[in-house]
Amino acid sequence: MSIFNSIIDFISHNLIDLAGGIWTVVGVVAAYLTRKYLVPYLQVEKRRRYAGWIAAIADELIDDLQARYPDQEWLEQLDRAIEQLIDICGIDRDIAERAIRASAARRAEG
Repeated sequence: MSIFNSIIDFISHNLIDLAGGIWTVVGVVAAYLTRKYLVPYLQVEKRRRYAGWIAAIADELIDDLQARYPDQEWLEQLDRAIEQLIDICGIDRDIAERAIRASAARRAEG
């Protein structure tokens, strides 16, 4: 029973320190959950907005090509639009190529 008395004595003398420790644990858990779930969500939302901007710029570049080159000749100038998109947005070539090709496909259908 002396171990039981020691534990009760320790808790009664260090209750304020123990409460502070509990709040520290709660804070650490809250920080972990925020970092694990909230931060990735915010990053995805930022990337989604950025992708929308890239698509809008790609659409503008394709519209410009259609205005400059009549009929279907603008399809031959897609590499030029890809290079322009890379220069404007500073993105990788494969991302720029996908954005331009998607925009060209939408324009060719419509």
